[in-house]
Amino acid sequence: MVELGCFGPGAEGTEDFARYFAGDVDVAAVDVDVADASVRTWATPYALSIMGRRYTNNCPYGTGDGYGDGRAISVGEIPVGGEGGRRRLELQLKGAGRTPFCRGADGRAVLRSSIREFLGSEAMHHLGVSTTRALCLVTSDGPDGDTSRRPWYSGGGGRNDNNSIPNVDDPRLARFDMAKRREIISQLRASTRSDPDVIVEERKKRKIARTTQYRELEDMMWHACYREYHDEAYAPHAGGGDAMSAALALMEGAMVRIANMVGGWIRVGFVQGNFNADNCLVGGRTMDYGPFGFLDVYHPLAAKWTGSGDHFGFMNQPSAGYANFAVLVESLLPIIDVNGGDVNEVRDDVLKRGQVVFSDAVNEAFRSKMGLVGGLPDAMTRDADELWEEIEPLLRIARGDWTLFWRQLTYVAARYSPAASARKEHDCSDDSPDYDGMMTMLLGEGDTNPFYDALDDNNRDTLRKWIVKWHVAMTACYQYAAGQSKDVTPPEEIMRLANPKYTLREWMLVEAYTKADPGKLPGNPFSVSGDYSGIHELFRLCKDPYGEGTADDHQKYYRRAPDESLRAGGTAFMS
Repeated sequence: MVELGCFGPGAEGTEDFARYFAGDVDVAAVDVDVADASVRTWATPYALSIMGRRYTNNCPYGTGDGYGDGRAISVGEIPVGGEGGRRRLELQLKGAGRTPFCRGADGRAVLRSSIREFLGSEAMHHLGVSTTRALCLVTSDGPDGDTSRRPWYSGGGGRNDNNSIPNVDDPRLARFDMAKRREIISQLRASTRSDPDVIVEERKKRKIARTTQYRELEDMMWHACYREYHDEAYAPHAGGGDAMSAALALMEGAMVRIANMVGGWIRVGFVQGNFNADNCLVGGRTMDYGPFGFLDVYHPLAAKWTGSGDHFGFMNQPSAGYANFAVLVESLLPIIDVNGGDVNEVRDDVLKRGQVVFSDAVNEAFRSKMGLVGGLPDAMTRDADELWEEIEPLLRIARGDWTLFWRQLTYVAARYSPAASARKEHDCSDDSPDYDGMMTMLLGEGDTNPFYDALDDNNRDTLRKWIVKWHVAMTACYQYAAGQSKDVTPPEEIMRLANPKYTLREWMLVEAYTKADPGKLPGNPFSVSGDYSGIHELFRLCKDPYGEGTADDHQKYYRRAPDESLRAGGTAFMS
């Protein structure tokens, strides 16, 4: 907030802060000429497309041209830091009311979903996965405040909920707005060849380049390059108007960032739930924390939203991310074509390399979770693949807890570290690894046991064999790395920073937002204010997901999900 230059430290409790970030025009106009019309229209709605497909039935105009976000409103764009103002933060209201693209709903966001989005985005940031961030929540309070009626999972039908506005603070968000388009178009190369077919094609390209649609596409491309990939795509090519090189650089940058994001989701056990192209930003972030959830019970197709389908399930998210990236590539191909590139060759090359990049991002997530870093590349990759293929069926059949399993394995790595063994000198004791001790530590005690179903003898035998193979592979990686350099990070430290102890599980969120907004039934008076202590507690917990936390944190939050939360509507699933 201080970096934004809007308010100083401690201002978040003031009335001016609440009014400003609620989109109050009068506050924005305090120190400027209020007669300036631009001040009075400082919040501008905009829309995002879905997968490049025309959804006529969802379009408010009935044409398919206006399908977009019905409740996202841009507040402003603020340059921060150095770099000549190139780093920009865009402030956006979400849930502030209808936009021109609203599809019949009220455009509002109720408190419970806003709390989820606020804490979810902050948790993702501190987990080290690229994300948009919620700066604050501004709520309307009953009984005189603005409220909306929503259905809920109870026999009492719908309930009234306080409206709230998550203010999304997205660094350099490429939103493709048309109001500030750059009027730059590259000069097409003149063809000197005499082949009639070539001349016809060149004339067609020149005709396309003169269309409004093409100019808009290229303007948006330059805008995205400037905002998201300035050094890689904009600075080297904008001066000469080399649109094709800029588009290729944009594809390359988006490929890596989107792949790293979805790889991060697998690492921390996050399911976005509705990963369409409109929720995937070219900068490698997601801007939608609606039907999201962090895993309790592992399943490859796990998702909180009943409408997610298999294609948005947990382990299918890299494929969904790749599909979104492919949409971006297809969208930029007209620029390649007009500027003399081979569209088919570019498409095939970029998408083929994209498959490798997305696969590598997921593989890297698993290698870090197992501590297999620094070894011979081929052996390390082979071991990680085999270990995952062997443990995945057990996690699925015995209903393993994603967070607990990997964190408990981290404790095993720390207790039986190959780095610690290597430091021992003149030790005449038996050096054989204590695999039974590793097994006992991995299985934890009470609610820290990472399996929701008891392991039978066959499953216990499978798990013990897996532990042996994993520890041998981890030790081999460390020994190889230590032979190459004296400055080697112990595998347990790599695992600690890959396997969070605390993730934002749904049962935690339900407890927090229920205290904040009990949701009185119609006819009963609203409380003036709720109990926000649970929100603040989870916010504190989110800031250090890889730390051990307090004794109370460990007791309360480092555990399997309560059994009832795995069945309850609104916790185990949402529609």
